[in-house]
Amino acid sequence: MSGNLKKIIIAVVVIISILLSFLVGIVFFLKEKNEGIPNQNNKQEEQRSKDPEKTELTGKEELTEKEKAKIFAENFAVFYHTYNWGDFSNIESLYDSMTDGMKNKEKNRVERMKKETEAQPRKYFSAKAKLIDSSFLLYNENRAEVIADINIDDFAGAIIQRETILWVDEKGDPYLGEIDDLVISSKNKKVKINSIKVYDEWKISAIENIDE
Repeated sequence: MSGNLKKIIIAVVVIISILLSFLVGIVFFLKEKNEGIPNQNNKQEEQRSKDPEKTELTGKEELTEKEKAKIFAENFAVFYHTYNWGDFSNIESLYDSMTDGMKNKEKNRVERMKKETEAQPRKYFSAKAKLIDSSFLLYNENRAEVIADINIDDFAGAIIQRETILWVDEKGDPYLGEIDDLVISSKNKKVKINSIKVYDEWKISAIENIDE
């Protein structure tokens, strides 16, 4: 065997040895890295458990079904009693929140009120409701009855859409003064809102005034 051939064989053996060592090192490194990931995750979980501010929301911290039913009824009562004269979009926007029976009844009432106001001169009058307090009369997984105390301010003016959305006074002229100065009356009202579960969604079945 010539000297050159021996040198070539030795060089090849050395190169193969270096490559094998390199591959073994890579495999060992990847193995250590992968094994270290669960330990790092465990440390992160332990840190989150020690730091309440970084703890993710749990079911206990989310709204309960009872709380959802109450908020649903409160919002319904407020929107139902907030309107501009001759505009019944406040009620119409709530149709999807009603049972079929109540929706049909409210649609008939809205159509009747539209006919009554069509022949009357345009009035710039509005009412705005806000929640004072509420409580349950009854609650179970399929039915809820909520008593809501609301305050209703009546305005000699309204928010309308022209070139922009703006307040106008009772004559329809743009109003730039203090909105509270347009309030002509303010009253508290107590209403009862009945709701039922329909396909896992709360629906309002009735709303009525409560005499005090």
